[in-house]
Amino acid sequence: MTEIINSNQNTPEPQLAKPVRTFEALLELYQQGHRNFSGSDLRGITLKTLEIEVLDKEITYLNLREIILRGSNLAAAMFKESFPRNIRVDLTGANLQDCDLRLADLSECKLNQCNFSNSDLRRVRFWESSCRGCDFIKANLKKLDCQLNSKNDFTASDFTSANFSGSTLSGSFRGANFSGANLYSVSFHNFSADGADFSDADLQDITFTSSTLKYNYYNSKTKFSDKFDPVASEMELIEDESDSEE
Repeated sequence: MTEIINSNQNTPEPQLAKPVRTFEALLELYQQGHRNFSGSDLRGITLKTLEIEVLDKEITYLNLREIILRGSNLAAAMFKESFPRNIRVDLTGANLQDCDLRLADLSECKLNQCNFSNSDLRRVRFWESSCRGCDFIKANLKKLDCQLNSKNDFTASDFTSANFSGSTLSGSFRGANFSGANLYSVSFHNFSADGADFSDADLQDITFTSSTLKYNYYNSKTKFSDKFDPVASEMELIEDESDSEE
């Protein structure tokens, strides 16, 4: 007799989202093993609401790794507390797609490999944050607030079709993908980005302070102001696929 095997018998049930409204509720459920908090309303949350004194005195980063907050409202949320202790949040691998993060403070947080695609990040504060390998595809980063130093780290992040208009960018963007991004009127201050791809990007009316675009890539569709010469700036032209076809 042939044994019939149910191919779904070992498939885990999809995790149900548990939307929350307070940092305390989120932390309690996270510690119980829950990870999906999609659709939460966490406007204005701050670590000040937590009983910091009950946490391990050695903690410097509050662990919220791989949390799912897709579609949540996190406007003006603060993920850092300096007094009475300097505690930040580790959101490594978090799903923050389609979120409202306007005016949020993500300073000094661990945000490596987070997904911010399609999120509203206008005037978000990324001061000395680690955002290596993040996805910011189609994110609204208008007037992004990067502290004017080189400690912000966006190495190898993907900013495809993101909107940076009016922002000041500082820190490491080495190997980042700015394809199709709107960088109109952006100020580059202490900006390092060897090997970044600016194909199809709008780089009109940009300004520089202690920065260059040397050794970065552009294509025939990259837009520059008339006064900017990418060749003189030692940018490297890459061929479009259509141009390489015989």
